[in-house]
Amino acid sequence: MSDPFDLAEAPPPEPTRAVSGPPSDSYLQGLNETQRQAVEQVEGPLLVLAGAGTGKTRVLTTRIAHILLTRRAFPGQILAVTFTNKAAREMLERVGAQIGRAADGLWLGTFHSIGVRMLRRHAELVGLKSNFTILDTDDQIRLLKQLLQAENIDDKKWPARILSGIIQRWKDRGLLPDKVSAAEGGEFANGRAVQIYALYQQRLQELNAADFGDLLLHCLTLFLNNPDVLADYHRRFRYILVDEYQDTNVAQYLWLRLLAQGRPDGITNICCVGDDDQSIYGWRGAEVGNILRFESDFPGAKIIRLERNYRSTPHILAAASALIAHNEGRLGKTLWTSVSEGEKVCLRGVWDGDEEARAVGEEIENLQRKQHPLREIAILVRAGFQTREFEERFITLGLPYRVVGGPRFYERQEIRDAMAYFRLIVQQDDDLAFERIFNTPRRGLGDSALKAMRDTARAGRVSLFEAARCRSTRSTSSVCRN
Repeated sequence: MSDPFDLAEAPPPEPTRAVSGPPSDSYLQGLNETQRQAVEQVEGPLLVLAGAGTGKTRVLTTRIAHILLTRRAFPGQILAVTFTNKAAREMLERVGAQIGRAADGLWLGTFHSIGVRMLRRHAELVGLKSNFTILDTDDQIRLLKQLLQAENIDDKKWPARILSGIIQRWKDRGLLPDKVSAAEGGEFANGRAVQIYALYQQRLQELNAADFGDLLLHCLTLFLNNPDVLADYHRRFRYILVDEYQDTNVAQYLWLRLLAQGRPDGITNICCVGDDDQSIYGWRGAEVGNILRFESDFPGAKIIRLERNYRSTPHILAAASALIAHNEGRLGKTLWTSVSEGEKVCLRGVWDGDEEARAVGEEIENLQRKQHPLREIAILVRAGFQTREFEERFITLGLPYRVVGGPRFYERQEIRDAMAYFRLIVQQDDDLAFERIFNTPRRGLGDSALKAMRDTARAGRVSLFEAARCRSTRSTSSVCRN
């Protein structure tokens, strides 16, 4: 098999290690003692237990800068994984500022973005083309609805959205359809969930598409079935850094282990930063056990605790520490701060959302009387629907406010429609994109026309786009007749 890496991105030769350190260590100035230890401990596995507000992002970016400035690796030999695109952009900017130039070549991004980058290179090895489409949640649900209808399953009794969540949980655990036991299908559609999952994966392959769960699931398949490809990545990545490790799910955990273990030199240079006390995403597949078993996964691992908090007052830290101390199965740490005494934590119980909004409104009015500007006051809610009571109360009081959030840009209907047109231009086999826009804007087409195009597509084994062209031109070509 040929080298899967482009010539321009072929792994560079081993860098020359610095003996006396970089000419200047100014980038290390301002770090406290434990932060500096975490930055300079670059050889071997390292777990950094970073409490809230202890400067973990600064440690991660400075650690990358330290590796580059001490010539331990080239940018293309560093893999850094974050959980959001915003965090990835921020880290890239900080690293560039510290090393004095753009950090071009770094493999820095979210699990999904790096998974996409790998899959584009090796798509054919998992049954896709390199220009495969990534489906959003809306497209996934529409595709599952089609499959449920084709299998004569009532999608009102067994909603596609519920099935989508079930399939996503299986993918978060790294399970392909043949690895899911029949018992795990549960009661959905009388135990047919696994069958629909298999049909769903088959249909995705036919559409040359993948959903977000596939971006890592396909990588696992790629690495396990193609050891030569995995070996290439072992040779490439000398250092692996992971942010928010407590939020990793099983698939992400397996992906990281495959990449971190097995380097030709036998050295495992992986640094995971996380906080077992901040693992709150178990409902979406996160496994706090990943961080708890780090030492057994990577023998000889060192643990460094970042415990100095730069964000909160002693009262807040004391209240939080007293609560979290009751948690079982935690590695443990004690946060402290040099900040002077602040206001005490106030806990107030209310009867319902309306009473809560009235209490908050009164407190804001008290703060205004003390000359506190509104721009310095924020209200955090658990879910978006909880803003309604506050908004109604603020309108009654005449308090100006601004709601932060709302539909994301790419979730707006008009943007989804425009993106579907672009997807169809790039890949005319994208039937889901075609179905979204075939009557957008309205052009007098309905369900009957779509059914006729589907029948033509199935009969000729062509895409809906090609079927529509055949019907519009009433072509007699072999493609339309077969």
